[in-house]
Amino acid sequence: MNILKRGMVFITFFGCCFGISLMAAAMSTKFWLEAEAVQKRLNPDKTLEVRPNSTGHVNFGLFKGRKALNVGFGMRLHPFDVESAVFMDYGLWVGTIACLSLGMMFAVVGALFAVINTATTPVEAITGVPGLYVWNTLAALFNLICVILWAVQFHENLTKNVLLYDASNGWTTEGMEVFGYSFWLVVVAIFVHVANIAIIFIGTYEPKAKDQVQAPDTKGSNIMLY
Repeated sequence: MNILKRGMVFITFFGCCFGISLMAAAMSTKFWLEAEAVQKRLNPDKTLEVRPNSTGHVNFGLFKGRKALNVGFGMRLHPFDVESAVFMDYGLWVGTIACLSLGMMFAVVGALFAVINTATTPVEAITGVPGLYVWNTLAALFNLICVILWAVQFHENLTKNVLLYDASNGWTTEGMEVFGYSFWLVVVAIFVHVANIAIIFIGTYEPKAKDQVQAPDTKGSNIMLY
């Protein structure tokens, strides 16, 4: 492998490191979901209206969350554990964490073998350039599954009301939930690994030499006309 190809392969090391950083940030931050909150009250005519000066905000990640509610006396912050949140589907939550973890693991393997392929030419295909395709593809695939699982979680369970413990007091987030930036970090990580695959292809592609059609050898043959 020449210097140019090794350089292109080494670029994917930085891509994998960037992807790992994005996934680690997504794992540790608390903004997979954000929602505004309001408190509603029942009027004498049986209609609901939003109470003035009663506002709030909720955000949470894969492990920790925070709600800030204001009933007219300033914001009151209340941290909570996502694991104990009754509004979450436990299977989808575990699947999201597992896929994100696997995506990080394959990104680490991809970064490691990118360095190895820059320094030497491995004999085994799985540790060479074909392996780089595999590790980056698996990282992108598990990130994609992670995004899909959280999207299902969002639409099935998180668009109703994530303030169930405060619902008796009229608090609701229904219709005001959005994906937080932690979720979008994983989406960006998918494109990073797809870009890595494209770089590997461009950097290591070798077109097959076309078989040259050889003219028949006429040397030594004498054609005599009589």
